Amino acid sequence: MSARQIIAKGSRFVRLGAPIFLCLLVIVASCKYLKSKSPNQNEKVIARANDEYLYLSDISALIKNVPHQDSAAFIANYAESWVRRKLLLKKAEENVPSDELGIDKKVEDYRQSLLLYEYEKGLINQKLDKAVSAAEIDDFYQKNKDKFTLESDIYDIQFVQIPIAAQDLDKMRTIIISPRTADDTLKREGYCKAMAPDNYSFADDNWMASSAILKKFPISAADLKTLAQSGRFTEFKNTHDDYFLLVKSVRHMGDPSPLEFIRNQIKEVMVNKKKVILIQKIYDGIYQEAAKSGKCEVLVKK
Repeated sequence: MSARQIIAKGSRFVRLGAPIFLCLLVIVASCKYLKSKSPNQNEKVIARANDEYLYLSDISALIKNVPHQDSAAFIANYAESWVRRKLLLKKAEENVPSDELGIDKKVEDYRQSLLLYEYEKGLINQKLDKAVSAAEIDDFYQKNKDKFTLESDIYDIQFVQIPIAAQDLDKMRTIIISPRTADDTLKREGYCKAMAPDNYSFADDNWMASSAILKKFPISAADLKTLAQSGRFTEFKNTHDDYFLLVKSVRHMGDPSPLEFIRNQIKEVMVNKKKVILIQKIYDGIYQEAAKSGKCEVLVKK
């Protein structure tokens, strides 16, 4: 049974604060605390369910992380959760034919899958080279361009979002909207870096989906269409900020996606492909080494 199922069932019985409750039920579900125990006179029993006993020593490590004033309540709640689960498991064992449902096989399958998952995760962390060069991404894009079609309109934009109360905003407004010289461009960059360091971009290929633009800026879909046709910076305001927005280019739904819009997506695809190749290579090596040393054999032919 998964931790989520255990939590769902346990919530019908125990009313606890969420953090402590989740901690209790997840830990109670672990195999370490589900072993049958005989009474031990040298330890303090805190709960009993039929012929199974829970000792204070079983949860001593958990209590260390609980504030002293809450420890008694923690122990009581843990003990009750343990008892309830034991009684439920006993009732289930009496009423559910394990052979019929293949519970033991399901548990073993899950254990094996979990072991393989943890092993593969360790291999990936240790051995996978996640570096993907710009040339590799470009090559992948050129070969698969027709597979990356847009699901919505996207816009190549430049923007500034700056507080209305920003110093010298009135004086800089014209330079932000339309710098006339190289010196103006440098002044604009410096001003935005000082006043809105994380909220401006004059870069090329800064593609955003229409939904993301409408969420980020105080404009309507009609405003966005007008911007796409104007070819210049337009100013918008809300209560706190001044926005300057320029749409340089538009790509429409169904068009091939620009590389910069999907660069991170391509990188993720390529890293995942590397993962598959790495794991397959290691698993093949394990199999070939075992076969060569006589540790395994396949007794049927394809």
